[in-house]
Amino acid sequence: MPLVPIHFKGKSNPMTVITPVKRGWGRFLTKVILFIFHHLPLGVVKELAFIHFARWILIEGNKLPRLSPDQPVEDKWPYDLYLFTTNFNGPWDQYIDAFGRIHAVSKGLNMLWYTSRGFEGSWPMRHFKRYIHYFENEQHLYYNAYPGATVRDIDASTRLNTELEAFLADTENEMDDAEFGRRYRAFVNQVSPWLGKSGLEPEHEALLHRARPLELSQ
Repeated sequence: MPLVPIHFKGKSNPMTVITPVKRGWGRFLTKVILFIFHHLPLGVVKELAFIHFARWILIEGNKLPRLSPDQPVEDKWPYDLYLFTTNFNGPWDQYIDAFGRIHAVSKGLNMLWYTSRGFEGSWPMRHFKRYIHYFENEQHLYYNAYPGATVRDIDASTRLNTELEAFLADTENEMDDAEFGRRYRAFVNQVSPWLGKSGLEPEHEALLHRARPLELSQ
């Protein structure tokens, strides 16, 4: 079993995929697609609480940074770089499955990666996963402030803390046992939906996948 860095042993995981996009019409069409998606509401994606964020960026191949004046300009390579980066909760397979199986999301993926070299669509799922495997960039560093918590866990903890402070303020004055019991039961009943399980998973599977060879068909 491959060694997983300690900062990846949590409920939140990163992923970065870099695909080649043909210059010329490919660059122009990619910019148009990104402009359209930038102005769409994307309500379905925002409702997927296990996704922290997802972003697509086009990096023009002839504008790559040069480490020194002696480094040649990358003006002969015919591709731009299309960067997709995201953070998410849960295993890698479940994340890709959610993107591919939700119809509205899969249609958006087909548009976003339409200009990428070798992309055949988000369905069948096994082909889509192979494509992501192939172009995924290995992560060596990822900061996770709360490795044992998901986005929902953190949101629930914030609400729980607010209600706990209100309960303590409400019960700081003297009262009989019956009244305190009534308020305590009401407090527990209110916060019970937010008492989720947190902590590291016993086994980490999100980053145990490996890229497989993929023949580009375009």
